[in-house]
Amino acid sequence: MASGKQRIHFRNPAGQLLEQPVGEYIIIRYSPSPRQLADLQTLLGYAKQVLALRRWHKVIADHSRMVPFTPEESAWVTDYWLSMPSTRMPDFYGAILLPADVLAGLPIDQATGEATARAMTYRLFGEEAEAATWLAQLT
Repeated sequence: MASGKQRIHFRNPAGQLLEQPVGEYIIIRYSPSPRQLADLQTLLGYAKQVLALRRWHKVIADHSRMVPFTPEESAWVTDYWLSMPSTRMPDFYGAILLPADVLAGLPIDQATGEATARAMTYRLFGEEAEAATWLAQLT
């Protein structure tokens, strides 16, 4: 698991973006309150910038307390966030944190396996420490 001080890079009503230099990944921690699409776009835009600036390719997306994405937000995340050009970032990994009760309700292969969504290979977790450990083994 990564240790070291996480640095808050950006914050708005949609959530906050943290950098974890030890482990070379970012953390997107979504807010539990409803959000505007523009705030989500800004948050994830900054996330893309930090990944590009640092030349990192790993992210923890903390969905554990967030209000679910609206259909409009889901479409935007799919079309924008998950469409990073593979020429700029051939390997992109995401550890998605879900509430324990949601994770427990998923089929075992979905809850414990890796999946790919467009440019991102991701895995679901219930704890940040487990997510960080998984990201640490990836190069």
